This record gives sequence, C-alpha cells and structure tokens, in this order.
Amino acid sequence: MDTFVDTGAWYASVVPSDPRHRAVLEWLGQNTRPLVTSDYVIDETLTLLRARGQRNRAIALGRHFYDLAGVAIH
Repeated sequence: MDTFVDTGAWYASVVPSDPRHRAVLEWLGQNTRPLVTSDYVIDETLTLLRARGQRNRAIALGRHFYDLAGVAIH
C-alpha cells in the first residue's frame, strides 16, 4: 500500500523551524512504503514556501521532487 504525502509533511520536512520537522524526518527515514504525491500538492507546497519567505528551500525542494526515486507523482 502506498502512502500519500500532502503539503504539511513536505513543508515540515524542509523547514527546521516547523514544530513537526523532526517527527516528519524521523518518519520519512523509517518509512518503507512507497510515497505518492500529486502535482497539486507540489504546487501548493512550493507556493507555501515562497509565501513564507523560503525561496531557496522552494527551489531546492522543487528540484528534489523530480529527482526522488521513491516518490510517485500523480
């Protein structure tokens, strides 16, 4: 069974000041199930990062989404 990853988890995974940052990274590190996200979630996540002044993180995560072998984008 696949695990759908939404905006909140992606955001928390790259913003150290997010209260869930550590928990999300731990979960991602231990997860063995295939990850799934959507192009809408990617758009929303990158827009949220930009809106909150995280331009460099938005660029890095945007590039990373398409390099992720373990994430299917639907």
